Amino acid sequence: MAHSQSPPALLWQIQNARNHAEQIEFLRQLKDGVIGDVRAKEKWVNHGILQFLVHLLQQKPTAQSPSGLGSKEAYAPISQTTDLPDDDRVRLLALQLIASFAKGGPSFLTPLNAVGAVPVILTYICPHKNPAQLVLTSLRALSDMTEAASLSSRTSIEATAALAKALFVPRYIESLCAILDAESASSIIQEQKCLVASLISRLCKEPRYQDMLADAGVLDALATLLASFVVARGEVLPFTLDTLEREGLAAVIPQPAPRGLSLALILEAISVLIADSRFRTGLLLCSPAIMAVLTSSEIGERNSQIYRTWELLKKSGLTHGRPVDRSALDYLLPAVPVTTPRFLLSQHHPSFPSTGRSLETPAKHGRATARFTTEDREWLVGGGDTEEPESPLIPWLIHLMRSGTNDHEKVMAASVLASLFKGGFTSPDREFSLSVLVVPVLCRLLKDYERERGKSLDAIFVDSETAMAWVILERTPAVLARLIADSVFLQQVTRDSGALKLACKLLKDSYEPTAIPSPPRPWTPNPEERQDTGDDKFSTCQLGPPGQVPLCAHKIRMRESSLKLITSLATFKEEFRKEIVEQDILPSVAESLSETPQKPTPPKEKPKTEEDGTVPMHPAGHSPYGQNPTSVLIAACHAVRTLARSVSNLRTVLDDNCVAMPIFKLLKHVDIDVKIAACSVICNLLTESSPMRDPLIKAGVIGVLCLYARSDNAGLRLNALWALKHLVHMTDRDTKKKCLEELGPGWLIQLICDDTEDEALHARIMGERRPLTDADEDEVMDTDDGYAEATDDVWQWQAIHRKGPGFDSTRMRVADGMLRALREREFDEVRKAREADLAIQEQGLDFIRNLIAIPQQPAQAEMIDYLFSELGQDRLFDILASKLRVKILRPFARRQSSSSGTPGGGAGSGASGRNVSIDSRVLYPQSKIIVAVIYFLTHIAAGVPRHRQLVIAQEELLKLLAGHFNNKDVDVRRSLCHLLKNLVWCDGTEDRRGRDLRVFELEKLGFLQKLEGLERNDAELDVRERAKEAASSIKGEACEGPQVPHGRVDY
Repeated sequence: MAHSQSPPALLWQIQNARNHAEQIEFLRQLKDGVIGDVRAKEKWVNHGILQFLVHLLQQKPTAQSPSGLGSKEAYAPISQTTDLPDDDRVRLLALQLIASFAKGGPSFLTPLNAVGAVPVILTYICPHKNPAQLVLTSLRALSDMTEAASLSSRTSIEATAALAKALFVPRYIESLCAILDAESASSIIQEQKCLVASLISRLCKEPRYQDMLADAGVLDALATLLASFVVARGEVLPFTLDTLEREGLAAVIPQPAPRGLSLALILEAISVLIADSRFRTGLLLCSPAIMAVLTSSEIGERNSQIYRTWELLKKSGLTHGRPVDRSALDYLLPAVPVTTPRFLLSQHHPSFPSTGRSLETPAKHGRATARFTTEDREWLVGGGDTEEPESPLIPWLIHLMRSGTNDHEKVMAASVLASLFKGGFTSPDREFSLSVLVVPVLCRLLKDYERERGKSLDAIFVDSETAMAWVILERTPAVLARLIADSVFLQQVTRDSGALKLACKLLKDSYEPTAIPSPPRPWTPNPEERQDTGDDKFSTCQLGPPGQVPLCAHKIRMRESSLKLITSLATFKEEFRKEIVEQDILPSVAESLSETPQKPTPPKEKPKTEEDGTVPMHPAGHSPYGQNPTSVLIAACHAVRTLARSVSNLRTVLDDNCVAMPIFKLLKHVDIDVKIAACSVICNLLTESSPMRDPLIKAGVIGVLCLYARSDNAGLRLNALWALKHLVHMTDRDTKKKCLEELGPGWLIQLICDDTEDEALHARIMGERRPLTDADEDEVMDTDDGYAEATDDVWQWQAIHRKGPGFDSTRMRVADGMLRALREREFDEVRKAREADLAIQEQGLDFIRNLIAIPQQPAQAEMIDYLFSELGQDRLFDILASKLRVKILRPFARRQSSSSGTPGGGAGSGASGRNVSIDSRVLYPQSKIIVAVIYFLTHIAAGVPRHRQLVIAQEELLKLLAGHFNNKDVDVRRSLCHLLKNLVWCDGTEDRRGRDLRVFELEKLGFLQKLEGLERNDAELDVRERAKEAASSIKGEACEGPQVPHGRVDY
C-alpha cells in the first residue's frame, strides 16, 4: 500500500511528482503517516523532509497582490473562499505538515529553525494576499511552535524571544491588525482572531513590542473586539444612542461578537499589551468602540441638594471625599459601601519601595530591565475636584468577573482590572469594591483549582481540560499579586481569604519531584539509527534537546506565580512575613535562587556539602525539580528581599537557609535583570543587623558592588550604590575606607554632582542623538511640560487615523490630548534619565552620610577629615550648595532668540530668578535631596567644634538652607531643626567663644526667627517640638549634647 512506503521512496515521489494533483496525493500520505507518531516524524526529519517542505512554501507566486505597495488601500479584500487551486492546496498541506512536526515537541524546533521555517510561515499570515485557509494554518503552525518553545528547558525564554523578534516587525504587525479588524462572522476568521490573540499573549512580553503593537492599532482592534462582547451581552445603554449620534461615535459601535471568538483570549491579549504602561492603558480606555458602548452616563438627573448635603456632612467631619457618581453599569453590581472608611484606606509606605527601589525604565533585555520602582504619585489620575470620571469599563469588568461563563474569563478580566487599578484609573472608592467583589472571587478560584489539581499527570501530552485548569492555577496568583501589590487593605483581605497559606502551599507543591522530567525518546528496534553525526551540515536533519514534559513546565510557572503572590503579601506587614515563615517555605524559596534546584531541605537536614549550592544532586537537564528560568530567579529575589525587611528573619530563617551565597552568585549572572534583582536583595542582607554581612564581605561583595556602581545600567548602578550605603553603616572604619577607595572618590563625586541636564535637554531639542549619561543631574519638576514635542508631532492615534478624516468629536479630541500627555510623560527619555539620576544622587549623598555616621566622636572626627581629604572639602560644600539651588535651563530650540538665559547650575542661577527668561525652564530642588544634604551637615555638626565652625563658615550654603523653612515636606523642616541644634552645641568651656560666634552668625541669618515661626505655626507637632528645642539651644536655655542621627537605612 502507498502509505507503507519507506520515507526515502515516498520523499522521492513527492519531489518528482508530475503535477500538483499527484504531489497533493503523496503529501496526504505523508500527513496520514506522521500525525500522532513521534517516531515517524523523527524518521522523516532524518531524511530531510523539513527542508523540502520549506522549499515548497518558498515557491509562492509574487503577483497575488494587486499592488506591490504595502498600503492598505492597495490590498485585495480578505479572501474567504473554501475552494483552493491545486498550488495553494500543496502549500496548505506543507503548512499543515510543518504544524504537525512542531506538535512533536521542543526537540523538533532545532531542525525547523535550521531550515528557516518561521520566516517562510510568516509570509502566509497576510489576509489580503493569502486565502483564509492558508492564513489560518500558518497561524496554527506559529502557535504550535510557540507551545513547543514554552516547553524548552533552559532555553525557553530565548526560543520564545526569537519567535517574537521574527513576528513583531511592522509588515507582520500590519497583518495581525488586519486579521483582528476583519468583520466577517466566518468560523475560520474567528479562529484566526483567537490564534492572533493567543500569540500576542504568549510572545509579546517586551515593552518595545507592546509599544509597536499599540501604535500600529492592534490594541484598538482588540478593544473593538472586547466592545463587541458588550454588544453581544446586551449591555449597551439604549438611552445613550442619541448622545453617541451627536458625538459621532454611534458609527463605531461594533456588531455583536460572533460565535467562535474567545473573550478570555481577547482579554488576555489586552492584559499583556497594557501591562506596566499607563499610556497603553489609556489607549484601551480611550478606544472609540469602548467609549461608544461603555459611555459614562448616569441614570436620572443629578440632585444638587444631595451634593449640598454631602458638602455639609464633609465640613462637619462626618464623611470625606466627594459623593460617588455611579455610572449606570455600577447598578449591575451588588451594593457595597460607596465610600471607604478612613481606617481602610490604602497606606503607602515610602520607606518600603514595592520592588526594591527602582525606576520603571523600558526593558532593553526583557521585561524586567529596571525593577527599582519609585512611587510616582503623578501617575495617578484621581484627586481633588479635577478628578476625571471613572471609565464604565471598570464596573463592567467587575460584573464580568462575577457573571463570566468560564473561569478563564474571570481571571483575565481581573488581570485587565489590575492594570487599571495600578495605573490609577479607578476612583478612590473603588478599592473597597475590589476587596468585596474581586479579591474573594480570585481567592475562591485559587482554592477550587488547587484542590482539584492532579498530582500524577506525568504524561508527555495533556488533555485540553487539564491544560486550562493549569493555566488558571498559574495565572491567578500572579494576577492577585499585581492587584494587591500597593494596597495594604487589599493585602489584608487576601490574607483573610486564605490566599497566603495557599500561595505557600503552591510553592511547596511546585517542588514535588516529577517522575519523568523530560520526554523519553520513542522506542525503536534499531537504536543505532539514533547515532548523531555531530556534523553541522546535518543540523536540518537532527532533533534537538527533548525539553520538558508539560507537568514540569506547569510546576515552574506555578513556582514563579506563587513567589510573586508571596512577595506582594510580605511587602508591608511584619505579621504577614511572620506567618509566611511559619509555613516553612524558606527551603523552597532558597532553592528557587538556583538555576538547577534540588530537593528543598530544612537547614538541619541539609548536608554541609550542599549548603552553598555547589554540589548538584542530579545531572543538569534531568532534575525532577526542573530548571529555574530567569523569571523564577527574579521572583525569588523579590521574595527574599521583602522577607529580609524583618530583622528577626534576617537573624534566623534567612541565615539558617543559607540564602546569602546563592544571592551573591546571582550578582554575577549573565542576565542584567537577574543582577538588578540580586543587587536589590543584597541591600537588605548588608544591614547592621544581618549576620550575613561578614560572610558576604569575605566573599568579595564590596568589589562587585563597586564595579556595578559604575555600570551603564541605571537600575544596577542605583541598587549597587544603595547596597554600599547599607554596607558602610555602622561598620568599622577600615571597611568604610575600603568601600570609598574601591568605588573611587572621583566617581562618587561624578555620581552626585554632574550638572549636564541643560546640555542633555539642549542636545535633544537640537536633534543631536548623543547618548545621555546616566549621571545626568536632574531635579524633576512638579509639572509636566513639553519635553517630547518633537515626537508628539509625529505620533498619530491609530484609533482615529484608521477611521478616516471624517471621524471627529469633542470626546475624541479630549481623549487625544490626554493620550498625548500620557505618552509624553512615559516616553520622554530626558525625563526618565533625570528621574534615574535623582534617585542615584540621593543614594550617593546617603552613602557619604553613612560613611561618617559613627557614634564615637573621635572616630567620627577622623572619618570626617578622611572624607574631606579624599573628596575635597571646598568641592564637597559647593556640591551640597548646588543641590539647594533653583536651576535654570536653556530655552527650547524654537525660542533661540532667548538663548542668552542663565545656564543651569551656574553661579548666577539663584532662587531670586532675576535672570530667568520667561522662556526658560526652571528646576526646583527636590525634598529627598534637600533632606540628604541637611542630614549630612548634621553629622558633621555632631563632630568636634572645628567641624561645626566649618559648617557655619559656609555662608552661601546656610542662606540656601534658610529658604527651606517653609518647605512643604515635613522631613525638610524637621531636619533643619536637628541641624541647628547640633550647630550651637557647646563642647566644653574651650568651645564657649566658638559657640557664641556660631549663635551670632545664625541669628544674623535669621534662623532664630524662623525657628520661632515653626514653633508657633507649624502644622506638625513633632516639628513644633523640635523647633522649640533648637530655639532654646540658640538662646542658651538648653545645653544638651549634640544629637548624632542614625545613618540612613531603608529596605
